[in-house]
Amino acid sequence: MKFKNSISMKYFSTFIKLLFITLIISVQADAQIQSSSLSFNRGKLWQSVFNGKIAPSFNNWRRVGIGLDWPGFDPSWVNQNLGGAPSYMLSGGIIVGCKKTNDSVLVVEDWAIAGSTISTEPSAKYKITKHAKIFGDNGNFWLQTDPNKGEEVIETIWEYNINYTDSVGIKMQMPIRVRRTAHQWSGNKREENYVLYEYVIKNISDEIKQQLAALGDTLRIKSVPDTLKDFYSMFTYAMHANSRSWTVLFPTETPGAKNTWYFWDPSRKMIWGRASDYLNTAIIERDFGFANSQGKLLEKGLGGEFLSPGYVGLRLLYSSINKNNVQNAVVGYGWSAADNSFDFAGPLTNKNTEITQYEVLKDPSFASNFVKTSTDTVYMKRSRMWSLMSIGPWDLNPGDSVRFAVAEIVDGVDYALAVDSSKGSVIGSEGGKIFLSTSDKALRTFENNFNHPDPPAAPNFTVDYYKEREKFVANQITWSDEMDNYTDPDDGVADLVGYKVYRSSHLPIGPWDSVGTVYKQDPKNYSSGTYTFVDSTVQIGTSYYYSLTAFDTGRASWNINTSQIFEETRSNRVPSLESSIYANKKITRFTATLPASKNANDIVVVPNPFVIGKGRSQPGENDRIQFINLPNPCTIRIYTLRGDLVKTINVNEGDGAIASWDQITDYGQYVSSGVYIYNVESASDNKTGKFSIIR
Repeated sequence: MKFKNSISMKYFSTFIKLLFITLIISVQADAQIQSSSLSFNRGKLWQSVFNGKIAPSFNNWRRVGIGLDWPGFDPSWVNQNLGGAPSYMLSGGIIVGCKKTNDSVLVVEDWAIAGSTISTEPSAKYKITKHAKIFGDNGNFWLQTDPNKGEEVIETIWEYNINYTDSVGIKMQMPIRVRRTAHQWSGNKREENYVLYEYVIKNISDEIKQQLAALGDTLRIKSVPDTLKDFYSMFTYAMHANSRSWTVLFPTETPGAKNTWYFWDPSRKMIWGRASDYLNTAIIERDFGFANSQGKLLEKGLGGEFLSPGYVGLRLLYSSINKNNVQNAVVGYGWSAADNSFDFAGPLTNKNTEITQYEVLKDPSFASNFVKTSTDTVYMKRSRMWSLMSIGPWDLNPGDSVRFAVAEIVDGVDYALAVDSSKGSVIGSEGGKIFLSTSDKALRTFENNFNHPDPPAAPNFTVDYYKEREKFVANQITWSDEMDNYTDPDDGVADLVGYKVYRSSHLPIGPWDSVGTVYKQDPKNYSSGTYTFVDSTVQIGTSYYYSLTAFDTGRASWNINTSQIFEETRSNRVPSLESSIYANKKITRFTATLPASKNANDIVVVPNPFVIGKGRSQPGENDRIQFINLPNPCTIRIYTLRGDLVKTINVNEGDGAIASWDQITDYGQYVSSGVYIYNVESASDNKTGKFSIIR
């Protein structure tokens, strides 16, 4: 074979190899970038992590996705408008900047509000090389892969891009590589209410110059600074408490809760806030976002709900020793009040030059509409506000790195208190204590190399109705013994004591009631590798969410850190630990029913007469008419008195003895008031009867 232009087989072979290697590298790079948006949504606290920033793209304080949702849930799970998801944050991350010389600012980069300079595009200012859950979709659940990382870990890496071009050719870029690692422990009831972030920022100017030298780009080499002088990082967070509360209480106001009351905790180096009275209204709203239009259905109507029961905060856990020889140095903190009608620039509003933006990093008091104290009377509890915390400065020589870590925290009282109108003072006093305790747990986890004591693992489970006794209503929860021999990742001991069964008759986030405890391989509930728990305290026709957790009884000490003091025991003795209710719950309801009847004559319709508005019992459920004591299978046909067929309901084998009707015809219309005839046809016999509807 002859090749044109005297290309030899040797060079052709080399070309093919290089092409193959390039394809492999391309495939590997794609595998490292799973999506622009990754989320923690397994446990109680939900968060989304983007390429270079935290939470979704910022859109003038509108909620456009997950942002510290607590308790996290998807509103689509409930077929009713509850005010949306309970987000405590809309955007956040870091804004960084440095000088090229002592008298010249190099650049300021916003990776908290926009993050637009970070991209997978070939010409991006900073190229992203990794954005992935490092344990994949299955996670590091129950810490069986690595006890020194979160159960879910999102790692993101971005760096200076030598292919970046701008309109003027100045190319003001920081020659850095940023590695951000986010950890969450969603399966641990004690540790599930915070997310830890570790940032490592390295000066890679030598690497860049070597790449440019290989390309013969000597002109570009001169534009790359060596030392990054006075490097600062400012945490910038649009925290509020919370979007659900604000939407319900103030539907005509612009998005973004303006009633959040912010504080600074100097001992913990933490900015935090909670929902308070919105001072721009004439009436006084109760703290923590109380709404009469929400909550559980009581005999006299809705009982009300505190829609913002949580406290939200950002805590500095660690930062490298700065150029002033101070570790964990916070050089400034405070808040920047946003325009209540339009805000896209955050604390850098009207800071139109690199110099003025850099001044904000050095000293947040230069931020737009700066607020210094919680007692401010101009903006506090009247405006949407950005929380600011600056750290630094560092001089980064080629090859130097700086490291810092923060915790995002949302916590408060159990949700059962949020749906009790009398518990406002308890939500305030006890919720604050719980929040501070959780922030301290976050610090201890970081100091123990991302480790803490862990509960046993909770298994998957199924829910069905109890079928072994006719006319007996009960729900049966079943699971295998697959987790009985789960070993603690710290010491390899199988320490499971038992399981707890929870249920909620309200929402998939609770309130949760403990309905039973099953001890490990207790013969009352265990046989041939299977556990069975019968919940016989349910009400017929009522729907329930279920959760299953695992627990231990603690241990004499924690072998990882024998000097660790636990607040529950006031000693090194590890308290009893339980897995998360939220990480192992059902998001679809199970309606308590009876075993199928053998006699169609037992069929009854309830309520009869049916009065519209009296049948609603739970969020997301329409008024229902129920047919009880049905045989399986059977067909229910509903007619008008004139004999017009309005609805056909098919009941399959194994569906149980109850079927519901929401008064909507087969043509999608609500039926009118009147008397209706039903006919139930089964393999054994038929039954015909009447019921009435009053609208």
